Amino acid sequence: MWGLILENKKYIIRTVITISLITIFLLAVYFFIGRPMIEFVGDREGFQAYIESQGTRGIIVFGMFIFFQTLSSCIPGLPFYLASGAVLGGLEAALICDAFATLGNTVAFLLGRKFGRNFLCFLIPEERLVQIEELILDRNPILMHVMFMILPLPKDTYSWIGFYSKEKVMTWMIITFIARFPQIFLYTYGAEKVLENQYGYIIAGGIFATLVYLVLVLHIKKIRKEKDG
Repeated sequence: MWGLILENKKYIIRTVITISLITIFLLAVYFFIGRPMIEFVGDREGFQAYIESQGTRGIIVFGMFIFFQTLSSCIPGLPFYLASGAVLGGLEAALICDAFATLGNTVAFLLGRKFGRNFLCFLIPEERLVQIEELILDRNPILMHVMFMILPLPKDTYSWIGFYSKEKVMTWMIITFIARFPQIFLYTYGAEKVLENQYGYIIAGGIFATLVYLVLVLHIKKIRKEKDG
């Protein structure tokens, strides 16, 4: 009995230390890397001047911001989507952001597949990992992939365990790119229209997105009900 209690204490201590180290690391990434990146794109005039002066190289640098933001899972993507939409225009910004976000998600997918579950336990608390595993494995894995990418869910965190879907890399990239695009475009196009004071487009886009989300949620609930019944 005492051995079991001691083992539980060791497990609790190990879990607390792991979660603490992960939290410290993610906070460090956000404050020392993420915040400067956000501040850079937050200066619209400075960001626009940089893109105009650097041309393609400037777009690639910005794209790497998106890539790292996506891979880190702790830096918010919204400031980058809004800034790029205001400077580059809704469609161009969405395509660039989506392309580099897909690359970031794919690298996370490959790293998770390469190093396996033990590696993921260093990135994601095990209890949360178990919950996500059950969510994916108990249902259609590809449908879960589409759902995470379309709906406002933690896409970047999901990418680290996306290999559970058993998808080929090219299939993963295609689904990720297509499914992420609507939400990114809503942000970039919205930012563009705000500058033009065309708020009607933003409202219409928000209503459309809400309807799409509602249909998807109802469809998923229907599938779950049929499976449970």
